[in-house]
Amino acid sequence: MRLRHASTFPFAAAVMCVAASASLAACGDASAPGDVAGVDAEEPAAARRQALSAPLDIDPLRSLILTKATDPLAMARFQLEDVFNQLIAGAELSSQQSAVQLYRSWWDFFNGSATAHDPDAIHCDDQTNSAGITTINGYRIACGRREGRLAVSDPFDPNSADFVEPIAVVNRFDLAPRDGSHCGEYRIVYAKKSAGIADRNLFILEAQLPNPHPECGIDACLPVAEFWASLSSMDANERAEELETFFMEGLEGTDFDAVLHPDNFADAVHGPAGRRGTGQIRTNQFMGDPNSPHQAKQGQIWQLREFKLAKTPGGERLYFKPVTVKDNPYGPLFSTNVDPSDFRYSWFMDDFLESVDELTTLSTDINDIKLTNSRADLYNAGESTVDRSNDYLDQLLPAVNYLPNLELRDRIQAELVRLGRDSIFTPADVANRATTQSCAGCHQLSGGDSLGNGVTWPEEDVPVGDFGRFVHVREDGNLSRALTEFFLPHREGVLEAFLAAHVNGNTCSTPTTPAALAVAGDEPVPTLGGATTH
Repeated sequence: MRLRHASTFPFAAAVMCVAASASLAACGDASAPGDVAGVDAEEPAAARRQALSAPLDIDPLRSLILTKATDPLAMARFQLEDVFNQLIAGAELSSQQSAVQLYRSWWDFFNGSATAHDPDAIHCDDQTNSAGITTINGYRIACGRREGRLAVSDPFDPNSADFVEPIAVVNRFDLAPRDGSHCGEYRIVYAKKSAGIADRNLFILEAQLPNPHPECGIDACLPVAEFWASLSSMDANERAEELETFFMEGLEGTDFDAVLHPDNFADAVHGPAGRRGTGQIRTNQFMGDPNSPHQAKQGQIWQLREFKLAKTPGGERLYFKPVTVKDNPYGPLFSTNVDPSDFRYSWFMDDFLESVDELTTLSTDINDIKLTNSRADLYNAGESTVDRSNDYLDQLLPAVNYLPNLELRDRIQAELVRLGRDSIFTPADVANRATTQSCAGCHQLSGGDSLGNGVTWPEEDVPVGDFGRFVHVREDGNLSRALTEFFLPHREGVLEAFLAAHVNGNTCSTPTTPAALAVAGDEPVPTLGGATTH
């Protein structure tokens, strides 16, 4: 059975507006371009849920994240070969390309041109600085990692040690900008068969879903929110079928097209009808060399990268384009161990101070911590490695090897004084909070760190050397403590509040200024959930 979208949410009748004095008193009306009336992304998730007069019957493990442990029938619908073929078909290439060719050319990036298997692929040493060091965005990256051997692997053969399987499908409606310039991200998590802690490789296809009616703002995203909430009440077979339709064909009865289209992972599209950016593919790589004394140390074999999908200039083939990791400033920018002739060093110290306000939110909800400034992309690194290079406190105030950055420390302190928060937070707290927003920080480096104001970043209840650490969705489908206790409750609150605010089924209360025009410029647009990545 296909889901036929109705104009009002199936169980919206159970949700009533609360009294006029409550935060959702004006539910259903969009009072300004991009606003969801009464929904405050800064308000803690628990408080938002308490504002509802009747709870919505949303099961986080059916409507927010489905895994191979909880929904094996759904996972079976997203075999990697089928998904890659879908992306290739959507690219409308001028010549034939197979799914295995697309996969192998992607991982050939890590070989470098001297050991490459595909001379036409992008390789990690294609970009270098004046000293011959491999870079992305001008910042050093590792080149020649063991993941390069996947360039000759078979990820589609279940009998292969390199077989890749889907382990989770994720709803990130909370990442929809409050101006409705898109309707969130919808993700599929994959993992290869693992031969041990030094042979793990996971990646996430994170598609950004375009808003087909940006002139209507965030209201036009209501059918997507309703769809995900409706999955909670379906049986396993129906849920699997509806998810497959949503990702592969689109949301039936609406103008929402298939989630899995290469444009939804591409570089930014600009112009009045365009988007500021799209989704991405992010990797979580553990295939370091266990025979290397350097990489054998716990953590130094683990690295995160980010890619976009692109077509060759003649449209002959699709490929994975390496890009910077977002919300992840290059670590040495916090230190004194950087080339002072790089203009970005002095600019960064100025621009980082813009971030102190939102980093030191007085909320005790870790979902409210943000790292944003007007030129953030200028400083993003090309990789996020689980070592001291990505520990911003260790870069700012190192214990060994080089001098502390006293200038930046003192400027952060002065900003805390200006904000009246110097009795609550220290510069060390600010650096630790910035680390939490990076890839390596969110996954592991920040675990157990004190963030000031009585807040501690969640730490996994497993030993440091345990196979299950570091990833938020493990190969067996089990979830991290950060997800189950912090991120998922927050996302549930965002979804419930949005549905309550649209209880009357409004999908187009046309704003004064079209959302697509309102996002011009480089300023980040706040999302419904506040966060931009995790």
